[in-house]
Amino acid sequence: MPRASRCFANITSLVLAAQAWKSPVHQCCVGQTLRIAMGPDNFSPYIFYNGVPMNGSQEPVESSYTGFIPDVLDELSKEMGFRYEYLTRPPAEMHHQSGTIAALTQMANRSYDAVGVFLDNPELSRHGDFVLSCPILSASNLALVGKKVQERGTWNVFRPFAIDTWLAVMGGLLGFLLITVAINAESKGLREASDLGTICSAYYHIWSALFGQDDNTWESFPMRLLRLGLLFFSLVVMSTYTASLASWLVMPDILIHGPKNMADLLGAHATYHDPSYAFTIEPFVGKLTLPEAGESLEAKLEWMLKLLKEGKVDVLITNDSPVTGLWLQNCADTQIVPSITFSPWYWAFALRSDEVGLKFARDITIAMSRFVSTSTYQALEARWLNRGKTCPSS
Repeated sequence: MPRASRCFANITSLVLAAQAWKSPVHQCCVGQTLRIAMGPDNFSPYIFYNGVPMNGSQEPVESSYTGFIPDVLDELSKEMGFRYEYLTRPPAEMHHQSGTIAALTQMANRSYDAVGVFLDNPELSRHGDFVLSCPILSASNLALVGKKVQERGTWNVFRPFAIDTWLAVMGGLLGFLLITVAINAESKGLREASDLGTICSAYYHIWSALFGQDDNTWESFPMRLLRLGLLFFSLVVMSTYTASLASWLVMPDILIHGPKNMADLLGAHATYHDPSYAFTIEPFVGKLTLPEAGESLEAKLEWMLKLLKEGKVDVLITNDSPVTGLWLQNCADTQIVPSITFSPWYWAFALRSDEVGLKFARDITIAMSRFVSTSTYQALEARWLNRGKTCPSS
């Protein structure tokens, strides 16, 4: 293809890509500003506060944020044409669920135009003076379990028995040899019975009997009783070894340690990162171990992963993004369980229920419905939420 044609094709593809961003509400809100109430905290990786410490201030201050939600909001503002600013409220007013309700009350008094809210907040149903956009973020809890990759090799023929079992078998055969020597000493004399050739011959016949191919003549009554005991010992050892070997040969290459579905999860020992939301996990697990409150999310995840790898818990549960991040960093010995996902939650904008707020909520919903199908949205999910990423061995 000529260079000019390739250049034209590239320009055409860029133009088409740019047009693909447009939605029915393209540049619908030019000249409008959305004042958004936020808290001075981090909710990794969804939102990070970049402002200065509040230092006891009781007045909202304009700040900046980064993360998945701010990036989505930035794309929406470009598409719809509105400006926005974050007004960070004091920590005391934005603490958890009660802070959201306080912000909604202030929004009704026109201090703000929008408040970011988690839709699982039960207090929202008691405060009806607002409208919601469609969710900007949706997530759920996922499960991470331990795994072990089976090694295949020639020496694995000995794998059906553990070392202590092999030692027990060898000890048993040695015991039969000592009994044989004792019987021979009684019938043939100690000198002949202790001869090295006689001992080696006896040991050979014991091993032959173990494999069912003995050609020895067991003449005396004590030797016949010994043979019966040896044959029974052989039956137990060989049948057990054969069954274990067959089980090992059909064993999958990857062994998953932990629950494999929601039914298994009910009897599992789990760990979860947020003690304040433990009530959302407890109905689904048999036992729950929680980290200390007040630790950073990174410290909690490291502690939880250590419990999982040490076998002190069966499963690690947290939001889908941190779970995927842990999995990607520990591909060799952890595995996400796709069939275990529960307690979905959503983040959306609450806006005043006046004409402006209703229009914003509708237009954001229309824009989001188009935006989620674009490659830009998928790139943001991959960057911040690890979605679409997987381990090579999975």
